[in-house]
Amino acid sequence: MDNWPRQPLILTAQLPLAWGAGYWCLAQMLAGCRIPVAAPDGDQVELALMLALCWMLAGGYNQLLIYRYVPGLENGRNRVLAIANALALICTIVLAWGKPAVVLFPRRFSPLAILLLVLSLALASLVNYFVDRIRRMPDRLPLWFGPITLAVMAVVVPLFFGSQNWWEWLLASVMIILIQAVAFQQLPWILAETPARRSALYDMLLGAELAALFSSVLLGVISCYQRGYGVLSRLCICWGSAGVFLGIGAMVIAACQRYHNDFRYGHAADHENWFVAVGALCWVGILLALILAL
Repeated sequence: MDNWPRQPLILTAQLPLAWGAGYWCLAQMLAGCRIPVAAPDGDQVELALMLALCWMLAGGYNQLLIYRYVPGLENGRNRVLAIANALALICTIVLAWGKPAVVLFPRRFSPLAILLLVLSLALASLVNYFVDRIRRMPDRLPLWFGPITLAVMAVVVPLFFGSQNWWEWLLASVMIILIQAVAFQQLPWILAETPARRSALYDMLLGAELAALFSSVLLGVISCYQRGYGVLSRLCICWGSAGVFLGIGAMVIAACQRYHNDFRYGHAADHENWFVAVGALCWVGILLALILAL
């Protein structure tokens, strides 16, 4: 029986960042390739608000877990950070409900959309800090890798797809190369033998993450070559999508490695590598479908 205290919900705090950065990057890539991005209609905004309501309840529950189980909240830095997490949660909710069409579906540069991304990154970072305070696992994928990757992609994509200055393209290329280098450095922790490896879905996600990493390198070379000639194609969008998925996949993998479910009912026992290969093939299929759909 696991006697460790309950930890805050890791993925709950990272959902706003995944949504905001993912939609922002997709809209910037499509705009850079001269593909129109339709404004959200009323039904889409209402559906997003309903999902935001569910997230709001989960975020409140997360705050209760932080106050209940994180040590050192009576005084000191942890108490200040817990208050900061509550304020960031409240501000995020107010922004999402105040201007949902602008904040939840950012199609162009907007101070409110940028503010939401900053608040989302702060939420993810603070909860990851509290999770690490309760249960430190240095032999697992670091919790910071996914949020930092998404934050970097939210800067790289507008520079690469929307700028006309060569030095900004160079800066974007250097930033994504650094992210890829760090991802390769984290491979031993991404592939760590954890109880989650018994899950078929986890192994498929692992395969998709590895395929996204290697495809981002190959597609990045092609995209930089095309950008040098002033061309942006579907392959460039696939490159950007691979970078975004690299961050989102790292979030999920790092969270699953820390859940103390033993996955005794998983279907991947003794067949882990097969499911990893299936996940990689699924990612290749998604890229092909993306190329054909655009």
